[in-house]
Amino acid sequence: MSRPRLLAAVDLGSNSFHLLIGRVEATPMGTQILPLDSLKETVRLASGLDRRDLLDTPAVQRGVDALCRFGERLRSFQPDTVRAVATCTLRVAQNANHFLASAEAALGFPIEVIAGREEARLIYLGAARALPADGARRLVVDIGGGSTELIVGTDHSPDLLESAQAGCVLLSERFFPGGTVDAQRFERARYAARDALASIGTSFRTLGWSYAVGTSGTAKALVQIAHEGFGLPALTRDALERMRRMLVAAGHADSLQLAGLCADRRAVFAGGLALMSAVFDELGVREMQYCPAALREGVLYELLGRDAGADVREVTVAQMKQRYALDIEHGERVVATALALHDQAARDVAERLREQRDLLRWTAELVEIGRSISHEGLHQHSAYILGNADMPGFTRSEQSLMARIALGQAGAPSALRELGLGPNEWLMVLCLRLASILHRRRDGAAVPLPALFLKRHSLRLELPASWAKAHPLTDATLAAEAAAWNEAGAFDSFEYLRI
Repeated sequence: MSRPRLLAAVDLGSNSFHLLIGRVEATPMGTQILPLDSLKETVRLASGLDRRDLLDTPAVQRGVDALCRFGERLRSFQPDTVRAVATCTLRVAQNANHFLASAEAALGFPIEVIAGREEARLIYLGAARALPADGARRLVVDIGGGSTELIVGTDHSPDLLESAQAGCVLLSERFFPGGTVDAQRFERARYAARDALASIGTSFRTLGWSYAVGTSGTAKALVQIAHEGFGLPALTRDALERMRRMLVAAGHADSLQLAGLCADRRAVFAGGLALMSAVFDELGVREMQYCPAALREGVLYELLGRDAGADVREVTVAQMKQRYALDIEHGERVVATALALHDQAARDVAERLREQRDLLRWTAELVEIGRSISHEGLHQHSAYILGNADMPGFTRSEQSLMARIALGQAGAPSALRELGLGPNEWLMVLCLRLASILHRRRDGAAVPLPALFLKRHSLRLELPASWAKAHPLTDATLAAEAAAWNEAGAFDSFEYLRI
């Protein structure tokens, strides 16, 4: 009997860290993931940010300790069955890389810092699996510790994705230090939250929805209080106002007596309540139910989709190629040559080679995207778009690497020294540049595949002498390219031979 396939999602939130393990099962409704085990650690990472957006040592240690415990649970998992994502606090922390180095060592798996809209997409992907496929447009609100994600979608398709820089931990720390609450402080917190939501409220109200659901801890706590404390079927404006009055009268969340309010939510309850009140105000929400699935479930289903070949990144690249009217046939020729060169020279463990190959392929497909702005400075425009565009499915680190590779398609390789490229990344840049040179004429003519050797950090490129003689411009360009790479010093040496 074969062992059940297990997948794991790790969510490094601004308030709590979560681990969710699910079992993949075939059901009459299609392949589904059934929750098997979960762990939660209240880390409050966002509370460790100082005024310079630096994480303090205690917050870093709390996070690393939690991930050590998660890592023990995941010790038997293969790399392709685990995905760890980090959200708002690590998007803004200036020393995030310092934390991530220790965090990845503790967890035993890489951690991806995802952009706000990508977080929103994954939240909706998870929520949609728990909500009925009723054809109705719904609003999904996820209040986290450092940011709030808002999505309008129908069934499994999101129509509008946004992320606002306001969360229950940040509001609680800023407006309710020490936990003290009064009417004036609460109003300041609510209006600060409304200000963060104001720029996106109109587009959501214009699109509209049939019903609203909340996900994650704040929504769960507020809906639970409405049910258990007030006997209401849903969270309403009146319920939020009633909670506000009771909280102000108590003066502190620890003194608040409310059925449904758990101990671990008290420290961030005031900020969460102010933020949800602002959501109701700015988006015109009348009532809200709770949905138990969100980011972690979305990450699991994304893992499942990639395993089955349904990678949303492929869809994103295809849409961008169409939107920016790229030369598809020329791009395919460049992609084929760049990948063939990379396959000859790249050396790494199989999983990382697949990742590098995919990112090189997607970059090569989109490398001329900057032409939509101007041919002059094409590499800079392409790098900017790839580094800053909303690209569903891609992490910030993936987009950053694609941007750096695209930037390296032109100009002197030595100009890329400050980008901190590793040996494998330098090779990806090189393969793209060589492919672009070989297909420079854009006439569709067949070109020979050069032999590319990388041994002990030294490169050798070989082309048939007869072809080089028949194509003097390409030959001269390749010779100049080898000289430029030798000057850059990215490799010990680069030799171009006609054989």
